Amino acid sequence: MADYLFGPVMSSRLGRSLGIDLLGERTCSFDCLYCESGPTLKKTMTRQKYAHAGAILAELKQWLHDNPDDHPDHITLGGEGEPCLNLELGKIIQGIKRIEPDIPLAVLTNSSLLHDHQVRKELQHADVVLPSLDTLVQKEFIRLNRPFPGLNIQDMARGLEAFCNEFSGRVLLEILLIPGVNDSRANMEKIAAFLKNLGHERVDLTVMSRPGAHMHLKTPNRETLHRWQRALHSAPETAGKGIQPCSTDRAADPSIILDSIRRRPQTLEQLCSALGSAPEETSAMLDHLVREQKVRALGHRKEKFYTLKEF
Repeated sequence: MADYLFGPVMSSRLGRSLGIDLLGERTCSFDCLYCESGPTLKKTMTRQKYAHAGAILAELKQWLHDNPDDHPDHITLGGEGEPCLNLELGKIIQGIKRIEPDIPLAVLTNSSLLHDHQVRKELQHADVVLPSLDTLVQKEFIRLNRPFPGLNIQDMARGLEAFCNEFSGRVLLEILLIPGVNDSRANMEKIAAFLKNLGHERVDLTVMSRPGAHMHLKTPNRETLHRWQRALHSAPETAGKGIQPCSTDRAADPSIILDSIRRRPQTLEQLCSALGSAPEETSAMLDHLVREQKVRALGHRKEKFYTLKEF
């Protein structure tokens, strides 16, 4: 099993994405209600060398060597927490671009460290940055994202604005709506006003689509989604259209499956599409792993998700 690489996984916004975890454990500045990685184990704003650049780049080189005909749509820095907490973020990004310049490099971030000029500088060599900003109402921010004490949503917003003004790549902003938590008119109006001066390519409105740290959260109704779409000029249904699954027919590898679902709960279909493994063989292997209690099967929105997490 790899320590830091996982997948590829199917992403609605990035296609087949080869994931890289920069932390090695659930370390984040937030503990979001909806987090697909499960509850945060270490909540912090302190940047450290949680995972060393040399080890990460060595794993990437090995993966590329072992998979010469596999060309993911993106290499994505994400994993089990906030990747910008890693002090070697810039070194990792530049190393990946030297090793594999032809695959776009994406970074997922909750925007909490974008107030830091050094973090913004380190992100400059990425191709795509996907920041999240679920609310501009402080009370909603505390309830939904459960941030490290002292974090202020207005400071985050200013950091995001500064980053967008400096960054020459693509910025795909994400807003996840939870009914009764951050779908208020006040939040919608604040975000709509904020976006008018924000340099970004697209806003993606998303909902709970897989088990999260608190899996019983509801999804907004169609009327609410349409109201937000109109206000933010967002069309969430178009995100990810045209994504093609892996066309290879590989043997199902339990170590690769475990690495992948450790970071992100996935359905059988998602695993097969991303990894290129046969559905029958993959299903049998998942059933075996469930019987051995190495994997959990969870029902969510009429689908079965496989995960290592306790939700």
